[in-house]
Amino acid sequence: MKPNHFTSVGDPAYFLVPDILHTLHNFFFDHIFKWCKEVLGADELDLHFRRQHKHIGTRHFFQGVLHIQQMTGREHQDIQRTIVADANFIQAIHALIDFIYQAQSPTFTPSLITAMTSSLAEFHRFKRAIISAEACRGTSGPIEYFEIPKLELLTSFA
Repeated sequence: MKPNHFTSVGDPAYFLVPDILHTLHNFFFDHIFKWCKEVLGADELDLHFRRQHKHIGTRHFFQGVLHIQQMTGREHQDIQRTIVADANFIQAIHALIDFIYQAQSPTFTPSLITAMTSSLAEFHRFKRAIISAEACRGTSGPIEYFEIPKLELLTSFA
């Protein structure tokens, strides 16, 4: 049997590369941001963003963030920089946000890949705080597990 030419050069890992905006930033908005809303309450979270001091280089959300329906990658980043919550909860969130920023590096060195893997491991150490806070919710209430396809996809970055 003759070997297929495409299988030797057609490894999906080379041409199915995860997209930063649609994988990482949308994961933040679809999951992490919603978890923070659940923990703090929508009005309280919005109030935190409205009250923040203006800072050069970061967008100030003077009308809050809850009214925004569609965001640019830059707006996602500005929200990620300023997210608030309690200590163990924020450890888990912080680890994911670290991973998101590391994944945007133009080059991936062995030390960066190690740091990304470490960030994901830190998230998994603290993810129980998200579950305990009942922040991860489905249509019928709190979810006691993390079976999120985009979360599993993050491992393909590292």
